[in-house]
Amino acid sequence: MRHCLGIFAALVITGLVACGGAESGEAQEEIGQQSSALSCSATCPSGAITCQGSSCSAVDGSHVQCDGVTQLCPPLICSRATACESLNGRACSPSGSSRGCCLSGQPTGGCYCTVNGTWTCMMSPEDP
Repeated sequence: MRHCLGIFAALVITGLVACGGAESGEAQEEIGQQSSALSCSATCPSGAITCQGSSCSAVDGSHVQCDGVTQLCPPLICSRATACESLNGRACSPSGSSRGCCLSGQPTGGCYCTVNGTWTCMMSPEDP
């Protein structure tokens, strides 16, 4: 009787291990599929642009490209909202990022996101 119970237990354990192996293989496959997507971003004068795909590249101030599809940086349109004076001191993220802003109606200014999370912008053409 003990011999039969031992064989039965061995069969049950083998079955459980086999089932568990299939599940972990499926989990590894799902993880592999999720990690194959890449994300690229480029800093543009009007802010950041991003894309996701199986292959990607980015050039700051120019474009991002994912899976052969290129997204160009949009031009900075000067308005009250994009004026350096309007952006200076406002909240930003992430720290260290930069963006363009408008000085005297021209897209020639720039802002830098400080470590405390606020934009520091050029306020005149002479500002560094």
